[in-house]
Amino acid sequence: MGRQLRGVSGCDQWVRATHEHTAVDGETGRVGLSWTVDDIGDGRVVLPAVTRGLAFDRFCRAYRGVTGNITRTLLGDTRAGVDYATLAQPLELLAGGPEPAGGDTGFAPSQPVNATALDDPVGVVVTADDRLVISERGRQRLLVLDLWSRRIVRTIRLDTPNHPAREPWGVAAFGRDVWVATRNPAGLLRFTGRGEPVTEPLPVPSQTPAPDGVPGAWAPSRVTVAGDILVLLYQKPSGEGLLVAAGRPALAVGPASDLATDAEGMVVVAPAAGGRALQRFAVLAGRFVSAESLDAAGYDGGGIALTHQGRIAYTTEAGFRLAVRGRLRYAGDGRVVTFRLDSGEYGTRWGRLFLDAHLPPGTTLRCSVLTSDDEDAAAVAAVAAIPADPQGCDPYRPELTPPLPPPRLDLDVPLIAGAVQERPSSPVPWWRPAADDCMTSYEGYPSSAAGRYAWIAVRLTGNTRATPLVGAVRIESEAHTLMRRLPMVFSAEPAQESFLHRYLAMFDGILHDLDQRSLLRELLLDPASAPEEALDWLASFVGMVLDERWPLAARRQLLAEAATLYRRRGTLGALSRYLELYLGVAPVIVEHYRLRGLAAGSGLAEAGWAQSVVGFGYRVGGAIGTAGRSPARAASAGAVDASQTPFSRQAHRFSVIVPRLLDEVQDAVVRLVLERERPAHTAYELCTVDAGMRVGRSMHLGLTSVVGRTGGFDPAMLGTVQLGGAGILGGGLPGAVAEAARAGKARVG
Repeated sequence: MGRQLRGVSGCDQWVRATHEHTAVDGETGRVGLSWTVDDIGDGRVVLPAVTRGLAFDRFCRAYRGVTGNITRTLLGDTRAGVDYATLAQPLELLAGGPEPAGGDTGFAPSQPVNATALDDPVGVVVTADDRLVISERGRQRLLVLDLWSRRIVRTIRLDTPNHPAREPWGVAAFGRDVWVATRNPAGLLRFTGRGEPVTEPLPVPSQTPAPDGVPGAWAPSRVTVAGDILVLLYQKPSGEGLLVAAGRPALAVGPASDLATDAEGMVVVAPAAGGRALQRFAVLAGRFVSAESLDAAGYDGGGIALTHQGRIAYTTEAGFRLAVRGRLRYAGDGRVVTFRLDSGEYGTRWGRLFLDAHLPPGTTLRCSVLTSDDEDAAAVAAVAAIPADPQGCDPYRPELTPPLPPPRLDLDVPLIAGAVQERPSSPVPWWRPAADDCMTSYEGYPSSAAGRYAWIAVRLTGNTRATPLVGAVRIESEAHTLMRRLPMVFSAEPAQESFLHRYLAMFDGILHDLDQRSLLRELLLDPASAPEEALDWLASFVGMVLDERWPLAARRQLLAEAATLYRRRGTLGALSRYLELYLGVAPVIVEHYRLRGLAAGSGLAEAGWAQSVVGFGYRVGGAIGTAGRSPARAASAGAVDASQTPFSRQAHRFSVIVPRLLDEVQDAVVRLVLERERPAHTAYELCTVDAGMRVGRSMHLGLTSVVGRTGGFDPAMLGTVQLGGAGILGGGLPGAVAEAARAGKARVG
């Protein structure tokens, strides 16, 4: 039997430990050194009069608020200071401008018709249906523009009898829903499409910083949606910001100008102009939890937004830039001490210690084990030790946490000195981490006295630019027994016995690991648990050769179903299952004989094979052959072309319709499967969605029709496709969008 392991892993358990200059990552559940934002800016923080906002559509066109207007810019243009279009108040906004000279692929600025400057726009957002919503504070209204036709399709006034007069500020979109934060009075509106705005209750935090509460000195200015959680940014006249979400304590974030949600679902808070650190917060069940910041050098306070590629962009005096991971300064030294681990027996000699950790260059790990046989009344209650802000983790039933070490066993950080070394494999037999997992297994054998209870202390050291990460720590609840096989003279002195015991642990560990792998060798025969390099060997048991072009999960599932597929080999169900395992979607296989009733529509009537006269010899789809004469005899007599008979056109033939696009490799794999697994006397044709369908010819209701989104083609946008390629200009949406087009690559129609 294997030796039992006791240990700590995961966010819920690590947060119950004591931390000194260490922190738990609430997302990964790993422990590292605590950090602070290394803001190397010049310290110049200037509060702008108002933030105008920034938004991006799915074609990476930027819409930025400026004084009295909204500018639209296509990112990637090398000419500084060029606005490709200006969106103003009139209904007829822009006609396409002339192409600039010199072969430039952009368009010159276009002049709006009946232009009237916007009155203090303070927010912009793009919805999922390509509508640009502008928050115009001066006229207390919202403008909704269709980005395809470039027309204002709706104006929502907030000073009508149906709505109390209020100033719209920040706007956010979640799908087709638009949220608007308002002031004077403070409020929250939501509307969708052409529906009327609905007043929603403002999020109520569980507590607010003293002495100022919400409302009062604070007023809502920005809003964003993180997952399904609505987050508002309240501000003072001085620019100080406060994050507010329902049921969570409000969080002061310092001088702030804008709010956004990144691709990971975290809330990003922009500083005032001159700051360069974009703060990021995870919105958990009970609080905001700080995450690694982003660097926004040169930020001018104009606004931040999420691009279609998942990056946070921000405004500068020179144009737009993409934020990058901020520079963090980690603590140089720290420690974490686990709660009490119980072996169940007094006088236990604890065994080897295992850690799953990541050690970047310049970082180290040391560990020690504290033991005791006493039910120490002075042990620290774990509930009292859990910090008020448990670093992104909410422990389940914290009152059940075992106690922390008593003060008499406490070790200063420099005394945690047990070394660890990298292991060639995990201590769990036949288990290996995922390919993208940075964790490595380490092993140590720190000296410790015998005792039923144990606490593990881990010391982390770094160079302030990197931190070690610890994912899990485990310890054997019993040590090896090799010392019992040696004469007592070798263990007469305690120091000699301790050294020899730890020295023999290296050899015992190798033998024990080999023994455990041998006891669990049946895992090699399970396709779900066998190592990847053993799959070919496992496939040879059933006479199968695996194709390395198949995904790993598909190869494992193919081996699991090999016996069943062999029993059904050559059948429609087996062939369909083979392709489904590889493609991830079930193909549609149509045997041509099922279409034999459509012979009249296939040109056979002219060959004498169809008699579709109502009242005389009428058959649905046409009669096969003539009365008193078999089709085979008619073909042998030369009455018709043998290659055009329904039997030669339909018998033993089938079509495989794959409801997705295939690249060259996937197409080759599918054809190889069809060649090997179909009956040898049959013929097939392979069709994918890019081949198109014709009603009555290749699309038949109930056989080959698939209900869903249209054939996978996106409407072509000038600038994203080239004339002459596979793009199709238009696509059914109203109007043609013409900015940054390059002639020569899309066909129209």
